[in-house]
Amino acid sequence: MRDQFSEYYQIPDTQLSAHWKNDIFCFDANVLLNLYRYTPATRKAFFDLLGKIKDRIFIPYQAAFEYHKNRLIVISAQKAAYKDIRETLLKKKNEIEAKLNEFKKHPYLRSGELTIQIESAFDAIGKDLDKLEKDHPDYLAHDPVCEELTLLLHGKIGDDFSTDDLEKAYREGKKRYDEKIPPGYMDFKEKQNEGNRSLYGDVILWKQVISKAKGTEQSIILVTDDLKEDWWYKFKGKTISPRPELIKEFKNETQKRINIYRADTFLEMANKNLAQQTTKEAILEIRDIRLADEQDILTRLKERFSLANMEEIASENDINKGSKKSTAFEQAISDLADENRT
Repeated sequence: MRDQFSEYYQIPDTQLSAHWKNDIFCFDANVLLNLYRYTPATRKAFFDLLGKIKDRIFIPYQAAFEYHKNRLIVISAQKAAYKDIRETLLKKKNEIEAKLNEFKKHPYLRSGELTIQIESAFDAIGKDLDKLEKDHPDYLAHDPVCEELTLLLHGKIGDDFSTDDLEKAYREGKKRYDEKIPPGYMDFKEKQNEGNRSLYGDVILWKQVISKAKGTEQSIILVTDDLKEDWWYKFKGKTISPRPELIKEFKNETQKRINIYRADTFLEMANKNLAQQTTKEAILEIRDIRLADEQDILTRLKERFSLANMEEIASENDINKGSKKSTAFEQAISDLADENRT
């Protein structure tokens, strides 16, 4: 049974060790873009590992394209965080002071003294925030992350598909999305108006990884920080494995194995299989960023579903009359798909 349904089974440690010693490492754009979100020490640890495996790195053209397309967006988002925090601090400060003002005549609360303490605390935080923003690297003027990646990945970027092959990928992508075949179908809601190259980006990436495997004797290790369920098999909120359909398709197309990891697991496995010495702190930082992204998606999903549920009740008559509209829950999930990609 294991042979017939190998996509549902973990491979033995001995085989896994051999894969890590011989396979080609492919990286999705989100992994490269997340380098901007790490502290310098963690970023260095990641680059140290990339340097160790540099002779076996392959970047699909689509991943490199998406990295360059979204690099400035990610950099700008990091800078915008300071403004967002200032606005949040000011809002909270005003809320607290307004609440204290309601108790000006309270005999024991001493709202005036508390207000002075609160203003002092918020002012101190503001000054610290100003210093942090001043020390933040200006990656728009000088981007050492891009420079290091450019040197490291020289000669390791795959060729783009021809126009005919892209058109073929678009047609296949539409069919896959219609039938909910991974990967990428959860991108539809957000990217349906962005053009086919963006809409079917995951399909193009996937096909380019398969194409690489067909042209070599080695199997593939793919690292992606895409969190959506069109890449990962999830059960009751827990991620079990990469989607078995992807493992099976890759095997059928190439007669090889693909192992898919998220960045934090990739670093852990490298410690085990490549004698790398990435610190626990670096791995936890990367994991915390991923978990924060997942929690953010879950929180916003709950908020949207609460509203969507009311809308579903309001439109219940339309649904019962045979309408083909998605349920509110499906619509809420679709609306959230890939919002955290960058």
